[in-house]
Amino acid sequence: MSLDPHVTDEVHLSLVPGADSFAQARRFIGLYAQQSGMQEEGADDLVQAAAELLAAGGRVHRALTVAVREHPDQLTVLVDLAGPAVVDLADDGVVLLNGLSRQWGWRRLPGCTRVWCDVPKQRSTC
Repeated sequence: MSLDPHVTDEVHLSLVPGADSFAQARRFIGLYAQQSGMQEEGADDLVQAAAELLAAGGRVHRALTVAVREHPDQLTVLVDLAGPAVVDLADDGVVLLNGLSRQWGWRRLPGCTRVWCDVPKQRSTC
């Protein structure tokens, strides 16, 4: 885990290829959510949304890093993927991301594709 000197509210975890990398990423996201003051249900939502981002693109992408950016009312999960510029999420993944996050998307960066989502710190009571 290292802090990006240009964005003080963003924490990164580099993922080493292997069976434990997604489990480590989920633990990292869950711990960050708890430390930011999210309630348990909100932290679970964040971890589930992150899992969908980590699985984006199936076998044609490989997750390189996962990061969390804190905002006053939400946390943003960012996952950098090696592979093609286009990310193809399964229909159930799209449904989950639409339900768990305020917004989500992806964009091409030099050397990777970044997928991201914004999850509110407080669940809506509606």
